Amino acid sequence: MYKSKKGNRDSRSDFERELNILGENIMNGRITISNHLRHLGKEITKARHAPNKRINLLTINEMIRTFAMSANFHDLRDFETESDNENER
Repeated sequence: MYKSKKGNRDSRSDFERELNILGENIMNGRITISNHLRHLGKEITKARHAPNKRINLLTINEMIRTFAMSANFHDLRDFETESDNENER
């Protein structure tokens, strides 16, 4: 069976979803950015949509990519790991 080596993000749509969740969390005040990372606000505003209404990935820098992935780590608590499954056997 094919096992993905991309980690928790397997497709472009998953990455776009993470970026949208990050944007919503910032707008709703669920995520606050510390003072030494205020430059991320400027980087987030540089993000653009392509003509087909999808996020233009060329406008997203690596700090924003990392920030979007880490903002969704709290959702991973609900997933089982392989070691959890082995311990149940």
